[in-house]
Amino acid sequence: MSEHDDIETRIKKILKQVSGNVRNSDGALIPEVAIRGKGILYCYSPAKKRYISVTRGLKAYIITEKLDEMGKILIYTFAGHIVEIEPHEILHTGCD
Repeated sequence: MSEHDDIETRIKKILKQVSGNVRNSDGALIPEVAIRGKGILYCYSPAKKRYISVTRGLKAYIITEKLDEMGKILIYTFAGHIVEIEPHEILHTGCD
């Protein structure tokens, strides 16, 4: 399985979890994280190919913890955006 397939599978699982359609056969829930601080943070959106504003304090799910060449990870925010972010900007909150 390629890294692209892993990311696609993880995104599908996150969307299932967000929609409330998770079953026992889907495995463990993906824990939530929050973006540290207050205010606005600008993050790169690979889908939009530009930087977008993301509200700090917003909840998210980690798509991949593997650091890219810029030292960033990929997350799915509760606002529906997939963005790259530096790992130190993430606060692990567990499943709320």
